[in-house]
Amino acid sequence: MEALVVYYSMFGNTHKVAEAIAAGLQTAEGSNGTIAVLNLEQLTAADLGGADLVVMGSPTHRANLPEAVRQALAGLPRRSLRGKAVAAFDTSYKMGAFLSNFTASKKLLQKLHSLGGRRVVSPETFYVMQAHEGPLYEGETERAKAWAGTILEKSGLR
Repeated sequence: MEALVVYYSMFGNTHKVAEAIAAGLQTAEGSNGTIAVLNLEQLTAADLGGADLVVMGSPTHRANLPEAVRQALAGLPRRSLRGKAVAAFDTSYKMGAFLSNFTASKKLLQKLHSLGGRRVVSPETFYVMQAHEGPLYEGETERAKAWAGTILEKSGLR
C-alpha cells in the first residue's frame, strides 16, 4: 500500500496531526508499503499517481476551507483521485454544537470525492485550544494515530 498524507497548515497544528496520522499508518498492525507526508502547496497531480490512499487535512477557517486549499484542489485534474481510498481531517477549536457541522474536513471530503476519491471513514476534527494558533489539546496526536488504524481497517488496504 502506498499512502500519501497531505496537509495545509498555517500555525503548525495541522502539520503535527498529519505527521501523527502518517506515524499511525506506518505502525498499524498489518501495515506495509510507503507513507509520505506532503505539504499541499507542494502537491502535484503526479504525486497522487501511485497512491492507494490519500489522507488530506486542513485547518478550519471561518467555518470553511481556507482559500489556498480550495485553489489547490481546483488545480488538480478532474478524476485525479479516481478509485483511490480517501479520508479527510481538520484542526479546529471547539465550537458550539450548531457550528461543529461547519468544519473544513466535511467540505474537504466532498472535494476529494468530486475528484473521484472513495471515502473510507467519516471526516475527523482534531481540536486546538485557541482559535487559529492552538496548541493542540493534549491527546490529539495520539487520537490521530489511532484514527490512522481505523482508516487502514476500513479501507481494506493492509
